[in-house]
Amino acid sequence: MMIIPSGKPKIWDKCPEFGAVPAKEAYTGTFHKLCQAYAEKFAEDWLILSPRYGFLKPSDLVAGPYDVRFTLKGTNESTIQIEELKKEWQEKGAAPFEPVIILGGKKFAPLLSTVTDQKNPLLMPLSGSRGIGEMQGKLKQAIQSGCPLSDSTD
Repeated sequence: MMIIPSGKPKIWDKCPEFGAVPAKEAYTGTFHKLCQAYAEKFAEDWLILSPRYGFLKPSDLVAGPYDVRFTLKGTNESTIQIEELKKEWQEKGAAPFEPVIILGGKKFAPLLSTVTDQKNPLLMPLSGSRGIGEMQGKLKQAIQSGCPLSDSTD
């Protein structure tokens, strides 16, 4: 199982007339698109983690634009709540003890550790990167070479 972040840029920024779209088409930022391409190439199952909608399958519909972010502390009053994320994880997530690969920054590890009740090893192949530019470079290289990133356990 792989988890990728959603991202701030969305299709409605350029096409406000669009209605609901599949999650795999909703998020248009460079980092998200690279994460999605990586997931499509290297993961059998993957989900998008949205601070508003929670865990989205690529085909799940996203109703429209929103601007909500997780914080370093995880959820807040404007995001989906932990209880709902845990419920969604039970429905859509990995089986207990199955490794979960997280593409994204450090803030996702504590959140997902809580959501999974620490039952899944969390692998963060982008940890240790010095910023978004380096993460994007690593993703591009892996996609172009066909060699997945090595996983580091958090």
